[in-house]
Amino acid sequence: MTTVYFVRHGTTASNVGGLFQGSTDVPLGELGLRQADALAERFRGAHLDAVYCSPLTRAVQTAQGVCRYLDCEPQCEDGLREVDGGLLENRSNEQNEREYPGSMTTLRMDPAHFNPPDGENGRQVWERVRAAVERIVAAHPDQTIAIVSHGFALMTYLGTVDAPFEEMKPRLVGNASVTTVTFERPDCPVLVSYSDISHLPEEARFRSKFWNEDTAKGGN
Repeated sequence: MTTVYFVRHGTTASNVGGLFQGSTDVPLGELGLRQADALAERFRGAHLDAVYCSPLTRAVQTAQGVCRYLDCEPQCEDGLREVDGGLLENRSNEQNEREYPGSMTTLRMDPAHFNPPDGENGRQVWERVRAAVERIVAAHPDQTIAIVSHGFALMTYLGTVDAPFEEMKPRLVGNASVTTVTFERPDCPVLVSYSDISHLPEEARFRSKFWNEDTAKGGN
């Protein structure tokens, strides 16, 4: 059995400012760097056979935190990158809600059908993330690994562990959270815990004003 810790990247200035990041390459902000420190402590003394991450800087920096006290280095996997938000990127959620209300409502309520203008739709994201995860898991039978990715990318994958794609719920994992999944086969995930932020002190937790993050408060 393979165990995978799915980690969402730490908080960025764009998260705090309520901007749609998508595929834009944004580094961790001050809060995100503190969260990466907390992840370093969370995984100190753990055994990880490998750590994979999206190539976007915020994910790489978070993965470096995971690896800080371990004998491994992050390996970038392009399939783990965040959704290409097209015309929504680098704009505030409020502005996007005024100009693209349909897209933003679908993002919040029905992510399987999210289709940003000039961007990448939900099914495309799910298919590439799923393919990347299955490749990674197949390469590590009976091992323990971490995968660092992004909010929407992880939502599409984790949201379909226990449900068909079309019934995926808009459950956003928290920044710097850890979700544990086990695999008997690369295509057979079993959810163990979801969006655990118990390693983050209260002052290092971030809750988005755009998303209802009641599902990302921490614990198992």
